Amino acid sequence: MAGLADDREETETLRASLAEAEETLRAIRHGEIDALVVEGAAGNRIYTLQSAEVPYRNLVEQMQEGAVVLTGRGDILYANARFAALVGEPLESVVGSCIDRFVNASDRGDFETLMTAGSGRRRSRLIGSDSGAFEVSLSLTATGSTNGDRLTLIVTDLSELLEANSNRDRAERNSRTKDEFLAMMAHELRTPLAAISSAVRVLDLTPAEGEGQPATRARDVIARQVGHISHLVGDLLDVERVVSGKVRLNRQPLDMAEAVGRAVGSFAGNPELDRYIDISTEPVWVDGDAVRLEQVLTNIIANAVKYTPPGGRIRVALRVDGGDAVLTVEDTGFGISPTLLPCIFDLYVQGARTLDDAQGGLGIGLTLVRRLVELHGGTIVASSEGEGHGSRFTVRLRQIPAAAESSAVSLAPERPAKLRRVLLIEDNEDARGMLQMVLELAGHVVYDAPDGVRGLELLETMRPDVGIIDINLPEMNGYQIAKRIRAEPYGGAMLLLALTGYGDTAYGKDSSDDGFDHHLVKPVDLNQLARLLNEGPDGSQAETHP
Repeated sequence: MAGLADDREETETLRASLAEAEETLRAIRHGEIDALVVEGAAGNRIYTLQSAEVPYRNLVEQMQEGAVVLTGRGDILYANARFAALVGEPLESVVGSCIDRFVNASDRGDFETLMTAGSGRRRSRLIGSDSGAFEVSLSLTATGSTNGDRLTLIVTDLSELLEANSNRDRAERNSRTKDEFLAMMAHELRTPLAAISSAVRVLDLTPAEGEGQPATRARDVIARQVGHISHLVGDLLDVERVVSGKVRLNRQPLDMAEAVGRAVGSFAGNPELDRYIDISTEPVWVDGDAVRLEQVLTNIIANAVKYTPPGGRIRVALRVDGGDAVLTVEDTGFGISPTLLPCIFDLYVQGARTLDDAQGGLGIGLTLVRRLVELHGGTIVASSEGEGHGSRFTVRLRQIPAAAESSAVSLAPERPAKLRRVLLIEDNEDARGMLQMVLELAGHVVYDAPDGVRGLELLETMRPDVGIIDINLPEMNGYQIAKRIRAEPYGGAMLLLALTGYGDTAYGKDSSDDGFDHHLVKPVDLNQLARLLNEGPDGSQAETHP
């Protein structure tokens, strides 16, 4: 009897298995099953069903986005390998589970709204078994099937995009921080340089009795080194602005021969140069920014001086070639090695050998030169036969027709000096005291104040006709003071000069927008200041004040 019972149980088991197989076959025929999970000794394996959809299924499997087929209740009927990788679980444990368990708890409300709508896009967070919550973009669409509507969910991982955006934002913040640091550094350097520069001018104007050659030479050294440091600070700021595209050119017809002559003259006039500079030029005009092109010429010639030993020769030539103005600066100096030549214009690159530590530089001059030449639509090329054979720099700019005689700058006869009543507002005591002394030695009457409040008090009582105002003042900055002055009935006729150590009006605001007539960078060019004081606010000759 026991054997008969066992046979009946085995028969029932076989019938149940047959019924299950028949139901599976029916479901397959009706498209209700996309894949089978088969248990075995090697673990669970998933088999997708072969059909006419194979090419499309392969496409979905190879997508970089996760793809999921859902029921209306959120049960996962299908998921590709990418989705399983995103949530960090085996594919067999994903298929058959509910999508809700992969959605971050705080985002489930929005996800349910998306499921109810049946289509749409959402930004959400999914939960990965290893990585925790991560940002994704969800795109849901409804598709029909023989077993009712299905929902197709495309999941795009936003981690890389968010990281790239974060890196970009960080880079932009770093760039702004760098710009602010450089501007502040320039201000902190230029303010004491202004005091030293003015002190040298005071010594020039008041030579002591019995002063000998050592004192004169000491003054010359101070003046020269102040100029050198000012040049380095200017180049450092300029190269950052030029590289980041923040420099705008003031272009106009320019006689390059005159510009070259001025640049060479600034070196030839130095008795300690001890290099021979030959110059040959042809008349040629270009459309350029006079200040920036002079900066280009000065830096190229300074580079030749830097790498040419005493007694060496430097040749500067300007000629016309095929509609171009061609400038060449050739020296008999150390030359450029073949390994350095391809990157000679790169930022912070400089030759391994210099004449002395004082000539070392920052490795930014040639970078600045190349960018400024390119801004003018020109080219610059460096060449050398190697170390010990000198170097040559060739600049090409497009030639333009010579300017009319009436448009050329003519030198007006020197005007007699005009004595002015000057209000000087500067918070640095040394810089204020030295500039005041220079102005008073020139015959001007100076009323000085360390801040805007006391400066405006002097304005009320003394009624000066010129204001020289530092921009970076405590409590009330120079722009605010200028606005207050212009608001007074007598303030419109005043000549207002802005002083700044930043060297870039774009760092704050354009001084002309706040009532200033001119913007002067520390250390102030005292010859330029003298010319401005000799003119009215509109450039006309100032009247002598009684």
